Amino acid sequence: MKNILHTRLIRPKSKNMIHRNKNIQDKLLNIKENKLAVVKGGAAVGKSTLISNYIEDKANYMWLSLDENSDDLTYFWTYVLHGLKDNIEDLNFYIDMINPLVKREDIFELISSLINELINKDTLFIVLDDFHYIEDQFLLETIEYFVANSSENVHFILISRYDVKLYLGNILMKGGIVTVGSADFNLSLIETEEFIKNNTYKIIDEAIIKEIYSITEGWVGAIKLLLTVLGNNKTIKNIPRGNKLFIDYMNNEIIGSLSQDEIDFLVKTSPLNYVNPDIYKDIDNKDGFKIIKNLIEKNMLIITIDEEKKIYRYHNILRQHLVELFDKYEESVKNDIIDRLTASLIKENNYDEVIRIYINYNRYNSALKILEENAHNIVSTKVLNEFPLEYYNGSADLTLISLFFNYLNLDYERCNTIIKSLNYSKENNLGNAIKLFGIILNNTYVEESCFNFPKEIDKDLNVLTKTVYYILASWALGFANEYTKSFEMMELIKESNKELNNRYVDLIYKYNKVSVLESIGKLNECLKYYEELNEQINNKNYRFCFDIMRTVGLPGIYIKKLMDKEAEQLLTEAQKTLEEFKERAAFKPLEVNINYNLAEVKYIQGNIDECEKLLNNIDKENKDNYSYIQMLALKIRLLFFENRIKVEEYDEFIKMFKEKYKKSVYPDILRLTYGMVLYKKEKYKESFDEFSNIVFACRKSGIGYLLVYSLIWKVIVLDKIKLENSRECINSLKEAIYYSRDEDILFPYYKTRVYLKEIIQKFKTQLLEDADNKVFVKKLCDLMGIRDKNEVLSPREIEVLQALIDGLSNKEIGEKLFISISTVKTHIINIYSKLGVKNRVEAVNEGRKIII
Repeated sequence: MKNILHTRLIRPKSKNMIHRNKNIQDKLLNIKENKLAVVKGGAAVGKSTLISNYIEDKANYMWLSLDENSDDLTYFWTYVLHGLKDNIEDLNFYIDMINPLVKREDIFELISSLINELINKDTLFIVLDDFHYIEDQFLLETIEYFVANSSENVHFILISRYDVKLYLGNILMKGGIVTVGSADFNLSLIETEEFIKNNTYKIIDEAIIKEIYSITEGWVGAIKLLLTVLGNNKTIKNIPRGNKLFIDYMNNEIIGSLSQDEIDFLVKTSPLNYVNPDIYKDIDNKDGFKIIKNLIEKNMLIITIDEEKKIYRYHNILRQHLVELFDKYEESVKNDIIDRLTASLIKENNYDEVIRIYINYNRYNSALKILEENAHNIVSTKVLNEFPLEYYNGSADLTLISLFFNYLNLDYERCNTIIKSLNYSKENNLGNAIKLFGIILNNTYVEESCFNFPKEIDKDLNVLTKTVYYILASWALGFANEYTKSFEMMELIKESNKELNNRYVDLIYKYNKVSVLESIGKLNECLKYYEELNEQINNKNYRFCFDIMRTVGLPGIYIKKLMDKEAEQLLTEAQKTLEEFKERAAFKPLEVNINYNLAEVKYIQGNIDECEKLLNNIDKENKDNYSYIQMLALKIRLLFFENRIKVEEYDEFIKMFKEKYKKSVYPDILRLTYGMVLYKKEKYKESFDEFSNIVFACRKSGIGYLLVYSLIWKVIVLDKIKLENSRECINSLKEAIYYSRDEDILFPYYKTRVYLKEIIQKFKTQLLEDADNKVFVKKLCDLMGIRDKNEVLSPREIEVLQALIDGLSNKEIGEKLFISISTVKTHIINIYSKLGVKNRVEAVNEGRKIII
């Protein structure tokens, strides 16, 4: 992590030891016996000091100081992971997961893995200081999940000014809660005296100590301020008693007691969250270390974060006043200081801090430049939404990265707001990608024009922008069945990731490739890739991030091979995982995908009622949703031969297809379903044309699975219309088998077996002319209940048939087989019936075909 930002993970040291009252000591002792401790109190009451002193002698702890930038999913968890690096096996992989391409749903899988890694470790204390900065509801849900489900050896301490916004009921059920409240922090008179003696080198009269106690009522922050103001004064007069007035007065008194160099140092460094005095050389060419040493000696409200690296921060009470003083500078002076500050931070690669400062002072062009150059290096993605909308039109980096991050974080409203603000009249080689985002968000039909992606994009774009673009484009082109182009985009993902070196991107690339390979019918290669991916994930205990991809994606391959048991087992796992996604945006699409595959499994297993029940569970309130017509089309394909499709459902599909999808030139499963519906309505010529067009397009694009399915239906239509020349029918069937046999594609044959059985039986001899077809044709015959004639005849009947072929009479057959002539005649009658022949000559001719 960046040098200064790393300081958030350092426990603030304090030399101000206070012997607290028994009540607070008892609560501290109970922390180890409970799951969670909530330490609440106003500014400067000593919350952090209390816990810092408590945690100091603990062997295993993590401290994270939060601020206004921490209310960001990626930002927060990145720091937590870094803070726990000594307790986890592979920090780099976790960081790849969380940054820069984390999916919002995946965070719970990531946390689950983190929880598992922390089990049975040494007692661990996780301290989150200034927790009141965390307000994002989804981020709070992730933290609540982490706290509630962590093992007994992990204890959480949340330090906050206000009530924490977690639902504590679940946590209370799984552990206990210790609460340290504001009243616990107010010092007694004796504690105040002790605190004052430990915080000043001056001897202060007991009367003044009593006066300080009377004014402050034991508030540590106020005591510190008074000690700073006192200086050489021996009395305290005319101090405002109201809290805000008191703080304002104290700040003015503090600043007024400092030298100009000290004031300049404090005010000019106030835009920084953390201060390394070395930076002052770049700001004012002065020795910042000497100045801050003097300030600390004057008991200023300066907290030492890292004594070795000389990193400090100003107490919030002080910093707030310093920022107000900074804002009073003339604009030219402010901008000059900001330029010097950010230039120094850039040298240290602290891009997050640079962007934050620029945005805080409305320097959006400067912030945009840093973002465009270093988007792949920033930690916080929250800043992306702080740019005014007009800046998106001028920056492809800002636009595409913002859309992608907001999409992954389910902030669809922000995505749509950005898209609507864009000016499409300008030429922009990412325009189609941006349009596609809008279509994805609203789950509507994707027009062909959206798939005209340029393969190469502006070389000056940030590498993260390019990677995001290639991921989206490869997915979209695969969706449009432009598989060659999709593979080309995948190679660009692979190439750009050499610079990013992000294993999360690598896994996305591989899963995307598996998806496309399945679509083109390369099922065996898919299974090989899945084995490699699962091994890669299991070896590193990364299964949590991609388990849902496996349990939802892999069944599709098994189903195409009629491996229903394997598919059902994975889908059962997927359903269990789905429970974790309830109340989240990902739940519905995952549920649809699982039910889609499960309906096919039930169909294969002959459980038609259960299959129909799943297919009827369609969201009929959202018929414009693309998933609605997909499920309706599946219902037609599966229940076509079961006479369970209503006439109005056929009509509804035709209407929807013609209105939205018929104009598409891309071959897809909806167009195949449309051809089936035309066949059902006895429009055979139109049906044949649809299937022929799909076959042509699939051949051109190399789409194996849909090609097989369409060829089978083309054969069915050809057989139905009884063309005198059966050559086209045989050739189409041979072609379907050619693309099926090596990959073991069986499902399309199984679904059409009602019509296909007679056709395969009719052309079986021709199909077996190619020796390579023998094994697969045997599978098809078994699938459809077609038995070889030599399997139809009993062993004794085969012996009789052989005797007929040898030209023996009935008497000779009986003598040879030691059976009566009557029994011989019975066998011959059965043979005629089974072979479908009328006389001895036909029986011999057929017998020669099946007995070698």
